[in-house]
Order: sequence, then structure tokens, then C-alpha cells
Amino acid sequence: MKHKLIMESWRNFLKEEGEYDDSQKPKLQDLINKDYASFVAELKANISDPKFQEFLKMGVEDGATDDVVTVQEVDIPVKNLFPTQSQIGLADSLGWISANKPKGAGTMAGLPANSTADIGGRIVTANGKYIVDGHHRWSQVYLLNPNLKIPTYNFVSKTLPDKDPAKGALKLAHLAIAAVDKAVPLVPADAATDVYKTGGNLDSIKKILNNPKVISEPAAKALMKVWNLGSREEVVAKVAEHAIALFESTKADAAKGPKRGLMPQTGKVSDPTTKTAEMEKGAVNWNPKA
Repeated sequence: MKHKLIMESWRNFLKEEGEYDDSQKPKLQDLINKDYASFVAELKANISDPKFQEFLKMGVEDGATDDVVTVQEVDIPVKNLFPTQSQIGLADSLGWISANKPKGAGTMAGLPANSTADIGGRIVTANGKYIVDGHHRWSQVYLLNPNLKIPTYNFVSKTLPDKDPAKGALKLAHLAIAAVDKAVPLVPADAATDVYKTGGNLDSIKKILNNPKVISEPAAKALMKVWNLGSREEVVAKVAEHAIALFESTKADAAKGPKRGLMPQTGKVSDPTTKTAEMEKGAVNWNPKA
């Protein structure tokens, strides 16, 4: 009761100073209660409103600690992580490293088990389980060496803005991006080489992997060397084996997720750390129930 009175007094003071607009609270609560696709669409429509922008950044100023989220920089085994989106493109996973750093593909594939992969940064995860942003860097590691760890910014929260924890993590990430970047950036989906679309069929997966734009000749040679294989076909077969393992262990989670085009893009406007820092301070007003 004492904490509640302190919160109310603080909010009343902010209202008197013209710095707290309670009219935005039901709008945010209504938005959070929407199904995921509607939530993204309405957040995108509302973020241009200056009052709504300001309210999203009022987490600390509303006098509560309900918005504080712990953020860890930790390395998590790729096998312990699960997708929150329904599409994982094999070309998106391997195409860039295959074309630009083919020797790097061999280096990653040859690392000892439980080593941490070098992916040029960190992906974003939630509660040590859900991938929020960075699915194709995660799948790249899984396809080349599923026994590795991947570096993450892992945010931890006992409560999330959805009864489905995976969608709750995505909603929280979207709200953090909207609060900090004043935008809801989205990337169009390209599902042409989606591993889930193959149904786990070995021949379908091999056909995709055989494309030189997915596994280039230099990448195949680097992988042949580190895996002590004698042909490109053997390389494709080994990567396909990893792809099927990824498919089988994650298909149930992926089936519940949105398409890639609705996923939060934590690094599209500013570095992901600009969002995680505000989440740690409790500045993102994502829990309007309190």
C-alpha cells in the first residue's frame, strides 16, 4: 500500500508538471492485448504520435520498478535456443558467409564443442530460450557446427506482455525499439529457401544447399578440409544432416511464430545496446498495468 501511494503521488506530481499523460495508458494496454500481428500494425500506426512516444519512455518516471528488465551478455548453446519466427531461410543462413568469408565457414565448422562462435556481435534472446533477433546468425552456426555456443544479449523478465512467452518477448522488443528509435522497422520476408517449408525432406534440403549461392565452391572446399571429406556432395550431406536436426528440434516452436516480416529489428535504426540499456534502466514503459 505504501509503495502504491508513493507511485500515485509521483504520477500526480508529473501530471501537474505536464510530464505524464495518463490518457496513453489504456491505449498502450489495449495495444498489448492485441494478437501479435495486430499489435505490430497498431504500434507502427501509433508511434508517430508524440504523446505516445513520450509515454513509452516513462517507465522510470511513473515511479514503479515493474518495467526493469535484466540484460545479460552470455554465450548460449545454439541447441538450447528456439526460434520465435516461422521462417528460417537456408540461403539467408549460409549465403553471406559462403560468399564473403568462405574460410570463416571452415573455421566455425572446425571449432571444438562448447566453443563460442564468432558472428561479429551478439544476437538478442529472451530468458535464455527464445531468439528475438538474429535467427539467421543462429541458424548459420547450427548448420555449420551445432555444438557451439552463440553470444547473446539475453534479457530476463518473469513477466512479459503476452500469455505466450515467445510472443511476449517479441512484443517487449518491439516496444523497446519504438521507445528508443521512435520507429517500428520491419524487413520483408523471403521464404524461398525456408527449411520449415521443406518439411524436413532430405532431398529438398540438399537441392537448396547445392546452389552455389548457398554453399559456394570456396566454402565447400573449406568445409571439405576441416571435416576431412572428399567431395562437395559429402559436404552438402553433412550440412543437410544439421539442417534436419534443426528442423526436428524446433519445428513445433517455429509453427507458432509469426513470419519474418513481422519480427523486431533491434539493430536496424540504432545499435541493439541502445535498447537493452533502456530496458535495464526500466525506461521502456511496457507494463502499464502497474
